[in-house]
Amino acid sequence: MTYRMVNGKVETPEGCEINVAYHCNLGCASCSHLSPAFTRSLADPETIARDLDLLARSFRARFVKVLGGEPLLHPRLVEILHAVRASGVAPRILVCTNGVLLPRAGEDFWAAVDEVEISVYPGRELGQEQRERVEARAAEHGVTLTVAHYSHFRYSYSEHGTDDDHLVRRIYTTCQIAHVWRCHTVYEGHFFTCPQSVFIPQVLADRDDIWADALPLSDDPGFARRLLDHLRRPEPLRACRNCMGSVGRLMPHQQRTRRDFRIPQQHTTEELADRRFLTLLEATPDADDGCAAAPATLLPSPSSRTTDLRTPSPRTPSLRKRS
Repeated sequence: MTYRMVNGKVETPEGCEINVAYHCNLGCASCSHLSPAFTRSLADPETIARDLDLLARSFRARFVKVLGGEPLLHPRLVEILHAVRASGVAPRILVCTNGVLLPRAGEDFWAAVDEVEISVYPGRELGQEQRERVEARAAEHGVTLTVAHYSHFRYSYSEHGTDDDHLVRRIYTTCQIAHVWRCHTVYEGHFFTCPQSVFIPQVLADRDDIWADALPLSDDPGFARRLLDHLRRPEPLRACRNCMGSVGRLMPHQQRTRRDFRIPQQHTTEELADRRFLTLLEATPDADDGCAAAPATLLPSPSSRTTDLRTPSPRTPSLRKRS
């Protein structure tokens, strides 16, 4: 299933994402959102509400995924979740978290979400008592829990990039983030195809070009058509010259400090590319990227708040690092 125009709105078979905290309480190597490179930084709830209200006039998603960084670091997270719900841009709200802070989440948090995706990393697992507390809260509020354990990452970007136009096009065309999982990101009044096109320019001190890959949100009559064209664009993004897409080489999971997070990426795209996996993706676009230690575990609540029982819960993508 691909994008389509229905009643003047672009419909996607997946969702869209908002990053509410750009920093994280962990420092996962090759984080796909580059969170360890950011100092403490939080999204403005009023800006998110404005952007989603505007987007909802021309766009319809299956879900909105709220993530980071670590979203539970945002002190006004529940307010943001209410703004997402009020926008009407999607019928479901998912929060993607590493789970470390989840046992502290209050009743107001659990009442505001439909699903929580927990990305578990080696050495950062919750204890049995904490897991049981989280599962009980989810069941009480009808929230679905999805738990995925990750043992590896793929290099997410290259500090030096590449000038090979053919390689850039292959990386963009096979990018699961953009074309399979469709992790489209809303950020400061703009719509981005993927989170990497938001964060790579900022980390590489290319702030003037942060909007190079963005579509400004608008309420004019032609915006929906421009959005559809943006989503269907065949040409690579500017960020693709440094982004590894889905084809970075595998590395075992590890934690890194903010100071040394960028060191492993001090290579060219050619040096960090997994050519074999790139070739596989050209034949099998949804091939397993090898990062998950085991398939995601779905723990549905018997009273799960599902707006359309015919629509299955969105699957957890096997991504290098989502929160």
